[in-house]
Amino acid sequence: MADSDDILKGAGRFFSKVGSAVRDAGSAAKRAGQQVTGIGRGSVKVELERTRFAPGDDIGGKVTLALPEPVDAKRLEVTLVATQRAVQYGRNSSGGRTVGTSNAKIYEQSIELGPARAYKDGETFTFTVPIPRDAADRKAPAPSGGLGDVARAVSSVFSPTTGPVQWKLTAALVISFGRDLDQVIDVVIDAPR
Repeated sequence: MADSDDILKGAGRFFSKVGSAVRDAGSAAKRAGQQVTGIGRGSVKVELERTRFAPGDDIGGKVTLALPEPVDAKRLEVTLVATQRAVQYGRNSSGGRTVGTSNAKIYEQSIELGPARAYKDGETFTFTVPIPRDAADRKAPAPSGGLGDVARAVSSVFSPTTGPVQWKLTAALVISFGRDLDQVIDVVIDAPR
């Protein structure tokens, strides 16, 4: 028959194994949560030389990674995107008029700063993204269709059908099977005088 010391030692070994298994499962769940949500995974920080530009200028800056542990990613990229809000007119199935808005992408250019690999904390990458010379002249395409043509002609007298062009620069660490780490910065592109 086992004495009380042997029983306590056996119970201690058993609970030690259970505790290790629970700790490992907790770590795996934490990693999975970070993978899916991106929370606690780190961040991408963008610093621009300035935020106001003219058509034909180059946007220069640097991207710095703040990561608690190395992250396997497909690539690190910087993207310049221009969008414009447009009003759309149409008819629904019962013949009533509909009015809606949408954001039309009128320009996009991506530059890859790094290929697929493990990225580490503190890495810094410099970049230059050219702004098109016709940046101030870009507009969203007009809605199509006969009703759209009539509505556009009438509404242009009373109210505009498009909003201002919005330019954004995004730096993103593109992660396989997880939420990308990114930062978006508004940039202003002034019309030439």
